[in-house]
Amino acid sequence: MSDGLSGLIRAAAFDQECAVRAEAPYSTETFRRYVRDVRRRRAAGGATLAAVGAVVVGGVLFGAARLAPPVPLAPVGTPSAPSVMPSPTSEVTPSPTPTLAPTTVPAPTTDAPTTPTSPPPTSSAAPPTHEATSAPPAAPLVAVPGVVTVLSSGPGGGSGEVMVVWASTPGATGYHVYRSDVATGPFALSASFDVATGRTTVAYAGSYESIQIWQPASGELQYVEAIHGAVGYFRVSAVSSAGEGPLSGVVCGAPPGLPTGC
Repeated sequence: MSDGLSGLIRAAAFDQECAVRAEAPYSTETFRRYVRDVRRRRAAGGATLAAVGAVVVGGVLFGAARLAPPVPLAPVGTPSAPSVMPSPTSEVTPSPTPTLAPTTVPAPTTDAPTTPTSPPPTSSAAPPTHEATSAPPAAPLVAVPGVVTVLSSGPGGGSGEVMVVWASTPGATGYHVYRSDVATGPFALSASFDVATGRTTVAYAGSYESIQIWQPASGELQYVEAIHGAVGYFRVSAVSSAGEGPLSGVVCGAPPGLPTGC
């Protein structure tokens, strides 16, 4: 081939290559280099963003630790409560305050006419009357009779009799006569007398002919005994429903014809 023809061919090839480059300015290799550059930029940017995020998070945690109050030391032997660190991103949502509806008090109405209150019906019937009943009289208080006053003691009217006479005692319903063979006693009950019935109850435990108590019309009381001509020493007491009164003084008596020895 001649030099002229080869030059024409090289010129045509160059023109064709320039046309191709004009139609597609970016070749495959250029596109590959561009992709590699983009990937390198993304990797560098991600590393930068990660470093910046780590620095920001560390700064926030450090500031929160400095702002939190110090935890007091718990005494020995007392378990300490775990401390709760507040989250830096937590937000406190205030609870809504309930609104109270105003209470409306109805105003009193004065337009309505007032109805007068009628008095309660009265009855013309007279209240029932109750006849006053008198309470039964209280029973009089009964006191223990006082000391018996002995009027005399000595021989009786019959053979071998001894008689003791005493005055009636106010409040007495009966009498007791105590007897002993000696002045110093002991004295045992010889007989009792019931004023209401006039009955004599003999309590003498020895041998005797007769023992009797009665109350003549004169009002005094007489005790008469016939105990084989022995000398006797006597004490008398008055009794009532309240009890027995004190004993009288010691008196003595002997049958007729015998020295009294009192």
